[in-house]
Amino acid sequence: MAQEILNSKEINNILKYVQNGSTLDLKELLCKYSNIHWSSIQYDKTGDTILHCAARLGKNELIKFLLQNFQPTAVDCKNRDDKTALHEAAQFGQFETCKLLLDCGADINALKRADWTPIMLACTKINKFENYKIIEMFLKYDVGINHKNKDGWTCFHLICREGDVDILKLLLKSGLNPNLKTKNGRSGLHIAALHGHLKIVEVLLTLNIDVNTRDNSGNTPLHEAVLGGHVNICLRLIQVGALVTLRTNGDYTALHLASLQGHIEIIKFLLNYLDVNESNNSGLLPLHCAAKNKHKDAYDVLIKYGANESFIDHFGRKASYYMDNHEGDRLMMLKRPTDSKDQKMEEVARNRQEWRLLCEQAKIHNGLSSHI
Repeated sequence: MAQEILNSKEINNILKYVQNGSTLDLKELLCKYSNIHWSSIQYDKTGDTILHCAARLGKNELIKFLLQNFQPTAVDCKNRDDKTALHEAAQFGQFETCKLLLDCGADINALKRADWTPIMLACTKINKFENYKIIEMFLKYDVGINHKNKDGWTCFHLICREGDVDILKLLLKSGLNPNLKTKNGRSGLHIAALHGHLKIVEVLLTLNIDVNTRDNSGNTPLHEAVLGGHVNICLRLIQVGALVTLRTNGDYTALHLASLQGHIEIIKFLLNYLDVNESNNSGLLPLHCAAKNKHKDAYDVLIKYGANESFIDHFGRKASYYMDNHEGDRLMMLKRPTDSKDQKMEEVARNRQEWRLLCEQAKIHNGLSSHI
């Protein structure tokens, strides 16, 4: 092992040469330790080799030196996350490096952590021109553009999140399946609506995707647009047939969700379609929802538009009770669905009948914290 022959200072010097672009010094050092294969010289924490670092930084002359003068088959050596150099180059928008690695035989469908391919990583870091070129080049190979990761995400879902219309159109022309859903039942339309990508939404609407499709928690794309605070997308979805009256599995209307988030403009918009005093199966009005999350401005707007301050929920409480007390955290999971503080939320909400409903609602983003 390299660590048994080289001391930590020598290993760090080798890797620093890569980062600093000292190609000549690095070549001399590698020749000095010619009995040690470069793929065994790794960062302790990440397992990155010289090749990983060089690919990330676009050090193509060094990559040529490594692969031509040492073991060429090591082009697909992996770090602790099972990332290859091609993963790194694709993620960091290094077009020429991707081309070089593919010319050297890199596996275009190599899997990071058993589920992420290089083209998927190219879809996550949008550097407009470079990433477009990388993906366009990858499509000339036998690349799996509909490959799913463990959460059921494909290139399609990633691009819908990032919002690059040109790349979406490019992938669609190459056989990208726009009907695939994630493990949580989320469509590309859900994702684009949540992130406010109107241009992506417009493209998807031309594909005859069901505008009222539900995810595993009963959320529609309209609910997602509400949660994201995007009035323009709410309006567009309604124009093409989105049903404003649909409720989530937790029995929340779009107005409840807007109130939970404190999105005042969306609250005003939805009041053109929904009753301000419509309750859910826990007896919660939108007013209660605004109060629980301490959205005073939203609370005041709802009252201005006729919310009933005297209405009592199934727990015998008026909305003002939640505004004046510290129990708003019980609905914060809806506001921050990717938070990992489940234990704290459960402690605050334990023994409450609505906890089951909140859990159902919170599932809309479970498992997606690293993707949305």
